[in-house]
Amino acid sequence: MTAVAMDIDGDVADADAAYPMHFHREQMPAWLHATATALGFRAPDLARPYRWCELGSGAGLTALVAAACNPSGRLTAVDADAAQIARARGIAERAGLANLEFVLADLRDYATQHGDAFDFIVSHGLWAWVSDAVRDAILETVERRLAPGGLLELGYMSHPGASQLQGAQRLLREAARHLEGDVAARSATALSLLREFADGGAGFFAEHPGAARQLDAMEREPAGYIAHEFLGAHWQPQHVADVIRAFAGVGCGFIGSATPIENIDALSIPAALQARLRRLPPGPLAETARDLARNQSLRRDLFQRGAQRLDDAAHLDALDALVFAALPGAPSALGGDLRFDTRIGPVTGARDLFAPALEALAQGPRSFAGLRTRAPYDAAPGLLNQALQALTWAGCVHICVPAGRDAPADALARQLASRTDVPALALLPAAGTAASRRAPR
Repeated sequence: MTAVAMDIDGDVADADAAYPMHFHREQMPAWLHATATALGFRAPDLARPYRWCELGSGAGLTALVAAACNPSGRLTAVDADAAQIARARGIAERAGLANLEFVLADLRDYATQHGDAFDFIVSHGLWAWVSDAVRDAILETVERRLAPGGLLELGYMSHPGASQLQGAQRLLREAARHLEGDVAARSATALSLLREFADGGAGFFAEHPGAARQLDAMEREPAGYIAHEFLGAHWQPQHVADVIRAFAGVGCGFIGSATPIENIDALSIPAALQARLRRLPPGPLAETARDLARNQSLRRDLFQRGAQRLDDAAHLDALDALVFAALPGAPSALGGDLRFDTRIGPVTGARDLFAPALEALAQGPRSFAGLRTRAPYDAAPGLLNQALQALTWAGCVHICVPAGRDAPADALARQLASRTDVPALALLPAAGTAASRRAPR
């Protein structure tokens, strides 16, 4: 029997089970700048040269898009998978992305390296999948390399939403260890075993109906995704309270979620719990309660090194400087209320709150300052702030980035178009990001 290929940390590392390309819009510099500003914190200035780093870049799609659509930034992507780094470097070179460096390194080694400070550090799909030693290395890197006022975005599986997957994950891992074939084949066979238990009336699935829905979603993913997500030795959902305290220990304060709708309790928390949540102290307790209220399984936490909260006047000035544009497919008019499909189910967005912004943006980009002259925002700019956060999350609008030299987005788009493993994306250099070619939610 052939052993599953593992790296020294016990994580799946096999070329036959390559991790698929995923794009994470929440890691884009402009998205992070706008979200921190909306939350009332002084964000790094995108009009000046800045540095951005992704820890655990995987196939590199997020870093490639960030570089192509943000030519004024200097970007670094770090990963320990030599094959993925080589593929991503090749794409970057052919697309002429001179502002992007791919670094092949174990994060435990990278943490000891010296270099310039980063204004943004992002990481997705790493914190809950690696050993304590690698998590310590991430903390060390953040402590050494995140600039004062810099932003950290951390995406990870969280309790309680992912708690029920622990038993299923162990079955997948144990099955893969006793099967023959390459990692991809073992992943597929192990997943079919889990399906047999679900269809055969296993008590686990009877007790946890949500697990069946998660299994349905897993079966839609390629085998490489399953291998990397669920076969590693250190797979472990995290409690947000532990994560907040860990990063507080390296000088980073939790400021909110990089998923904007989760910063608006009215749109992400059951109505009966909202008042109770407001009485809880912010931080570990309140976020733990929110996770319970949403049955949160994936968090995208936003931290700031030496959190720099703005006073009311400075906050409004910072918001006024933001310029927003409608994204392709956004509605130009509303015949009724909006519907947001959230973790707690469908949530209604009142037409009177969202229609004025959408109608104005359908005519072209508008600054926050210009939008807030319209009713109902003229009497309450906070309503406009919340409306734009929700519309950004829904894929309807996005902030614009400061004008700079020509972005090589077309060159990257041509490189990506020839690949079958890349999701359908429209690169949007004016917004510093990319958007799915499907209609927004």
